[in-house]
Amino acid sequence: MSVLSLPDIAGMLILMSVLGWFRKRHRDERVDGWLLGLTFILVEMIATSVMHGARWVPVLTRVVGLDAYLLAAVTFGWAARRELLPGKSHLPQFLLPAVPLLVLTTLYGLNVMLTPSLIQAYVLVVVASLVLGLVYLLFLVRTRRGLRSLLVLIHLTMWLPMLYFATQARLREVVYWGLACLYVLVAFSFRRRARAETIGPWVIMISFVIWAGCFLAYPLADGHGLTEGLIEQIWNLEKFFVVIGMLLVLLEDETERRRDEAMHDSLTGLPNRRLFDDRFAQALERSRRTGLSAALFAIDLNGFKAVNDTLGHQTGDLVLKRVAERLKRKVRGADTVARVGGDEFVVVVNDLVQPANCAKIAEALRSAIQGVSVPGTQGLRVGGSVGFAIYPDDSIEAAKLFEIADARMYDEKKSESGVAVGRPA
Repeated sequence: MSVLSLPDIAGMLILMSVLGWFRKRHRDERVDGWLLGLTFILVEMIATSVMHGARWVPVLTRVVGLDAYLLAAVTFGWAARRELLPGKSHLPQFLLPAVPLLVLTTLYGLNVMLTPSLIQAYVLVVVASLVLGLVYLLFLVRTRRGLRSLLVLIHLTMWLPMLYFATQARLREVVYWGLACLYVLVAFSFRRRARAETIGPWVIMISFVIWAGCFLAYPLADGHGLTEGLIEQIWNLEKFFVVIGMLLVLLEDETERRRDEAMHDSLTGLPNRRLFDDRFAQALERSRRTGLSAALFAIDLNGFKAVNDTLGHQTGDLVLKRVAERLKRKVRGADTVARVGGDEFVVVVNDLVQPANCAKIAEALRSAIQGVSVPGTQGLRVGGSVGFAIYPDDSIEAAKLFEIADARMYDEKKSESGVAVGRPA
């Protein structure tokens, strides 16, 4: 490990400060784990920078540096929150190899003179870890057979080479192979966040994989100054790339969140008019390709203004949320419910084999609304009017379908004399 300069440490502190600013501003709990992991990396950087000194200082700093790398890997893997094992806690998959590896890295860092007893201790720790890990994965983890087999394969890939190195008294290889495997696991834990349209997760994954490669190559380059120096430079650069990748993840998530907010109603969480227009256009295009019908339903709450005026906007908002939930439960996952105005909702139903069923669908939507009670009242419930238009029976144009559905909805509203709030029969 190379001696780092104060600018390197200052750069890491600046990047961590930016990450902390994101955490404070956006309340993202993942950043807590990332900052903890980066704190361990920072500890390693400081330990490396003071490695030269009294006789005991290099030993102490090497122990601190290796253990900090290990603890950082465990923290990063946990913070990724992308489980290899089922359940809410993702920590066991990293603690399983990390605890015995912490013992091995500490012993190696202390640079104790090799004796047959010490070598036997290394072998014993590795064997115990190998056996206990297999028992845990085969008998205590509840998961699919395929995933269990994958976890067992990963476990054997990590510990069998370590067992070989331990029996050959190659303790450096034992430690660095274990760290490399752990960092590959960390990279793997970010895999589900990586998509074609994102950059941040890929930067993090690639950085951790390169980091793992440095752990593998470092023992092989021992004594080769140029090669060893190149590995150290790459090693140190990856620390900054990991932080940059995390910042990119947060920026991409924030961009996606704002895009999502721009397409959804802030009160009910339903698609707004902008997103619904896009979904409706897709539904009509799908109908043109498949030859099946699509239906547009226009929904308006009867007398909702009176609810707001007499009971307040807060009560009105609660009514709108309840109506939205009831409507979502009445349609299929492939269909769309949207809020396009104050008390106006629209529904598009795809792939209608029998368009004549639209009247039944309209009645189901109407019944869903009539079942919504008004908070703070004694059994008062809202009602609604529903009109629909069918593609291609009524029209092939989206605007015309909206016009027809609205007209039918208002005709129904007039026939009901505008009664919106009433007691259940």
